[in-house]
Amino acid sequence: MNIVFLFLLVFGFSHCAVDYDQYDDEDLALSIPKDAVGVPKEFRRRVLKEMAIRQKPNDIPKNRCYCNYDESICGKNMTCVKMDGAACYHAVEEKYNKHEKRMETQHKWGCATLERGSGASHLTCNSWRAAHHSPKSIGCCYEGNFCNKDLVPPPYVHHHKEKVLQEEDNSYNETNSSFNNVINGIEMFFIIIAVGMIAFGVVWWAYRRRSRSAKEKPVSLSTESSYWDEKRAMMEDSGSGSGQAALLQRTVRQDLTIIQTIGQGRYGEVRKALYRGSYVAVKTFYTTDEDSWKNERDVYQTNMINHENILQFVAADIWSEEDSMTKMLLITDYHELGSLSDYLCREETLTTEEALRLIHSCLCGIEHLHASVQGTGSFRKPEIAHRDIKSKNIIVKRPNVCCIADLGLALRYQNNEIIPQKYNVQVGTKRYMAPELLSNTLNPQDFSQFKMADIYSMALVMWEIVIRVEVNTCEEVSALDETAADHSASSGIGESISSSDNYSRIQRHQKQKVESPASLKAKPYMPPFDGIVHNDPSFDDMREVVYVRKVRPPPELAWKKVPVLHKLSKLMEDSWHAMPHFRHTALKLKKETTKLIEMTDRQKQQQGKEMFQQQDSCLVESATNRYAC
Repeated sequence: MNIVFLFLLVFGFSHCAVDYDQYDDEDLALSIPKDAVGVPKEFRRRVLKEMAIRQKPNDIPKNRCYCNYDESICGKNMTCVKMDGAACYHAVEEKYNKHEKRMETQHKWGCATLERGSGASHLTCNSWRAAHHSPKSIGCCYEGNFCNKDLVPPPYVHHHKEKVLQEEDNSYNETNSSFNNVINGIEMFFIIIAVGMIAFGVVWWAYRRRSRSAKEKPVSLSTESSYWDEKRAMMEDSGSGSGQAALLQRTVRQDLTIIQTIGQGRYGEVRKALYRGSYVAVKTFYTTDEDSWKNERDVYQTNMINHENILQFVAADIWSEEDSMTKMLLITDYHELGSLSDYLCREETLTTEEALRLIHSCLCGIEHLHASVQGTGSFRKPEIAHRDIKSKNIIVKRPNVCCIADLGLALRYQNNEIIPQKYNVQVGTKRYMAPELLSNTLNPQDFSQFKMADIYSMALVMWEIVIRVEVNTCEEVSALDETAADHSASSGIGESISSSDNYSRIQRHQKQKVESPASLKAKPYMPPFDGIVHNDPSFDDMREVVYVRKVRPPPELAWKKVPVLHKLSKLMEDSWHAMPHFRHTALKLKKETTKLIEMTDRQKQQQGKEMFQQQDSCLVESATNRYAC
């Protein structure tokens, strides 16, 4: 009787609709072992096949999680695929390193299991609430699309003291303490003798050298005093390397070969130089701007600040030029394309894809500055607000890729306090200043408002970029006009077609595309509010325009015809809103521009397919004409 009932159940399932509920069928599938007795052979194969289909996860974006296990689990692309309804997780655990005598944080990313009966991963995702032998926690998200990559797990609930682990380690060390003491004593004896001999030799050499120089030329007290003053000045921290006094001053400057001056700023000048075989940019600060130099140097040396879209720091130094003026140097990577402002001033216009990728790379750099990143152990990158975002402070590394530069006014939010502690709220370039800065209504106690001011400035930079896009809707028009006489010949690969007739028709079609009124030339480069305020507007002028009259750069009517530009204009309008809390975050803008890039990539793929289809049709037509002759 049981066998007949089981047969009817599975037979009914095999004839049901395709859209079944996998959680209702899970218990049935798991209750049938592979060696089920009493089930016909052909029927058992069907059951096992259905089980394999149900247990295989759907490899779609919403089921993909970031994974850092070995290739057997994550594959080569650091991705695992979860079951529908399961969670992606990010787990952390503190483990005691006996060799280093300290706690270390271990991170694990992966896919949680689908728990039977719940249709989710509740037990796994709530395991952080229970007590553990060592501090551990886990955070989950169900959205997929690598949602666990930036996920921060909840704080530890049950801390395990390091002292307990150290006592366990000390119990092992005490067994060998007597033997180690003897060995250490012998080693210390020989080390003391060796150090004493070296010190005696150095003192003797210095004494002989000093006595020899004293016989040759007597040194006055004033000369000797100035000599030691200079030595003390040279031992101050130059900021080179890690920021410690690892190098003497002038060490970096001696390796620099200045080539030419490439820019002038409010703090000094920027020069191209050669440093150890590579081109670098040397930013010179005067002594009156020492605070800005120190702040920018400290920001560049912040933990985990390195990013593809942030200008790479090389070194810092202090140098006295021939005019005896002390100058502070900040050395970074050199990029020959210059600033984004210079790049946009070229005669060449931008395509929609180029503008989109330039904006996306800028947003990636700002998002990394604004984000707080927890590293291994005690390493943590604080939140950083740039406070002077503009096209002249953005460097074009290579076509379509930018990086953020000029961090002299940046503020860091670390341990619930703003660094540096002494700062001026109303700073930056007046043309790019947010309304709350112009009206002096920004709350300095809320660090997020500094970041929202950056978003306002970035929205103006986005407008500067998009205004240089040459809007061309000819491709959309030709794609819809299938009745055109030479539509089949518009493949764009005219050289590969042997028929001269088809080739001439393609040329005529391309010429019509260029002369079509649907192709709108981009406007020349102009800064935001050009024509509304003067080239060097005053603080009151910008306050009247931006805060009182609420004027913003106007969008182009042609942008509405291109979906990508239309959506970008909407993002701009939201990001330069008068109220800071209504603006998008850098992460939101980064994700939205990523979607737009994916949309343009799909359009390019579709256009590529259409081009190949048109090329095939032209080849067939040319072959038909040849055989007809």
